[in-house]
Amino acid sequence: MHYTKHTITSFIHQADTIVKNGKQVDAIRNAVVKYGYDEQQMSAGEILVKELREIQIAQHEAKSEKVRNYKRKQNLQAQVHKLYMKYVKLGRIAFVNDVRARKALVLDGGRERTYNEWLYQVTAFCSIMLGNDNDYLEVMARFGVTKLDFEDLKKQLKELNKVSDLCLKSMGEVRELTAQRKRKVLEMQQYVSDFLKVARIALEYSPKLLESLGVAVKS
Repeated sequence: MHYTKHTITSFIHQADTIVKNGKQVDAIRNAVVKYGYDEQQMSAGEILVKELREIQIAQHEAKSEKVRNYKRKQNLQAQVHKLYMKYVKLGRIAFVNDVRARKALVLDGGRERTYNEWLYQVTAFCSIMLGNDNDYLEVMARFGVTKLDFEDLKKQLKELNKVSDLCLKSMGEVRELTAQRKRKVLEMQQYVSDFLKVARIALEYSPKLLESLGVAVKS
């Protein structure tokens, strides 16, 4: 049995079956104990299976959490961008003849594409609107956009930053658990391979018992 020929779930199930049969089936247990596979050694196999299963579950949960966080980030970003573009379009109208304001607020040209550059652009726009005791807010108010609107946009940006941090955290957790799982799979693979090699020797004349361990026996 090799892990590359199984899904992780199947591999864990097969390893669990091998270890349980090796420990619980009297004929197998009595045969392999002569070659060093006593109760302590078989229990070590059970522990490996348990640890691998726990890591697999933790990794699955971490992946689900990652998906949820990224979906939430995507929705928040879309919501913020919609408001931002609404205010930019109104700003272009409000400051159509004010070159200084258009430059300060970056109203002309395209919007940034990458997330970090986009976030910087939106944050700067919001901060300039709310700061420096300028008259930008007064002008924008004539077009139905008030200080409260920009404060709300700022709050949404703050929430977006929090969710973005959660995305990075969950990504790191998935990577770490994936690495842990790989190490544990290799450890489990080595244990199973060694045990089956011994079982083939110990159960040379018991083909049915070997087959119960998943070992193909030539007829």
